[in-house]
Amino acid sequence: MEIVLGAVVGFVLLVVVLVANQRSSAAHEERLRTLHARRRALAVDLRKVQENIQQLKAVEYELGRRLAEADKRASQAMEVHRQRDVRQQASRFGSILDALVHERLLTPEQLAKARSYRTQTRSQYPLSEIVTMLDYVKADVVQRMRLRYPTLSDE
Repeated sequence: MEIVLGAVVGFVLLVVVLVANQRSSAAHEERLRTLHARRRALAVDLRKVQENIQQLKAVEYELGRRLAEADKRASQAMEVHRQRDVRQQASRFGSILDALVHERLLTPEQLAKARSYRTQTRSQYPLSEIVTMLDYVKADVVQRMRLRYPTLSDE
């Protein structure tokens, strides 16, 4: 009888273990299904985000192109205004020397001394060279003024 009782108890224990194992397995399967469904949803979200990134890159490229065009137009407009201003200023000056005096790079007294020096020495050099030789103005400053006002004479 003890053997039968031991067999029944063993059988009951086996059934309890199998039922617990079955429930545990079912819970794991349900968890796996939930995780797979979540993974699929995340994969869909990832594709949407990647598509949005591609669209944003296209918008970024277009805006960059437009910005570059606007910068180019602005630079051209600024250059046109600068050239117009230079022409207007150049029309106010009779020579490079007048521009130097106007920009306070040469004083009227220095210009008068250079003219006097030229007359006294009967020099053939232009006044712009004489003010450089007398060290009133550096040669590179005179050169920059020539570049800035190419239509002005050196006298």
